[in-house]
Amino acid sequence: MVLDADVHDLNTRLLLSKGQKIAQNHIRILKIWGVAGVSIVGSTDEKATDLPPLDDEQVAMVKASIDLVYKKADLNHPILKEIYKNALIQRIKGTFGDSHALSCQILPDGQTLGKPEKLKKQIDQTDIKLPDAPTIISELNQVIADPLATSNDVAQVVSRSPSLAAMLLKIVNSAYYGFPSKIDRISRAVTIIGTKEISGLALGICVMQAFQDIPDDVMNMEAFIRHSLACGMVSRILAAQNNMAQTEQLFVSGLLHDVGKLILYKYYPEHAKACLGVGFSSDTSIFQAEKKILGLSHPQVATVLLKKWNLPGDLTANIVHHHAPGSAPDPKTAGIVHVADIIAHGLAIGSSGERSVPHFDCSVLGQVVKSKESIKMVFRQIVHQFGPMDAIFSNQ
Repeated sequence: MVLDADVHDLNTRLLLSKGQKIAQNHIRILKIWGVAGVSIVGSTDEKATDLPPLDDEQVAMVKASIDLVYKKADLNHPILKEIYKNALIQRIKGTFGDSHALSCQILPDGQTLGKPEKLKKQIDQTDIKLPDAPTIISELNQVIADPLATSNDVAQVVSRSPSLAAMLLKIVNSAYYGFPSKIDRISRAVTIIGTKEISGLALGICVMQAFQDIPDDVMNMEAFIRHSLACGMVSRILAAQNNMAQTEQLFVSGLLHDVGKLILYKYYPEHAKACLGVGFSSDTSIFQAEKKILGLSHPQVATVLLKKWNLPGDLTANIVHHHAPGSAPDPKTAGIVHVADIIAHGLAIGSSGERSVPHFDCSVLGQVVKSKESIKMVFRQIVHQFGPMDAIFSNQ
């Protein structure tokens, strides 16, 4: 492959020149500097219509499942229409094949898992039971907040948790980053990836690990983590497309976007089951069911947890406003998580419990997505990038 145009980093510094032949180490450099895509001489897009043999009944079933996901969407909007089309193509191809992830939650005969009328508003926002933050999260928060923190400072904190250190080394040694030689020390990983980036990754992993013991009769956590991971990875891709420096922060924002649901699943399982039941047996989304049954939604629950754990303000805002990015302090970054969530649901990678995406904030789409072609690129990239990260998280 030969470059058809110059490639610059976020600060417009020239990375590679037009006419340069692309090698594996160049791809690694482009990933590190957040370059989402490049123009190649004589390149042709893979045919999105290259589908396996299917009969009309199979296509109809796939289309019905994705129509349910996007039933509240204005598919006349060109960007939403492009998201729908590409998600439909990938589902027909069976790229991820996670549509079964919801089956364990669907109830027979439209029954619900609880009695909503008895649960309504039993949870008061000020009385929500919350876990204390693991010690390592508090220490990481201090490192992130300290502008003078060094790679050794971060490495010392991370190394106090062998499981976290091992997880981070697996990530930086994965095909996702593509380093040519093995990285065997956290300090070296921090130096290469960056202090704040590694701190953010560690933070996201710690939070997810704190909720691993949620029972399967409430939520399939493997499916939940896969959906969260997909949202994080798409958020990172969108951030790179927008030439934003904080790509790893957006990855963590996407990874933790539904942390409020984890609180409900772990500490209020009967309430959560009631919301899931209503969502599966009616035309109501789980997001709407939470407001009706609990008197508040999972982003509101997340607000309380994130403040208690003293997580960084930008990260908190992206998570809390991921359903309404227009009201966020930075609508663009929250909008990236919003759009990533929409795409992850469409691809049917895992499940957060929602059968359909509850709301589309079209006001931010123009800020986040520049063209229909950029949507196609997002789908191509997540198809190629998801496997290596999924293998790491599913075996943590």
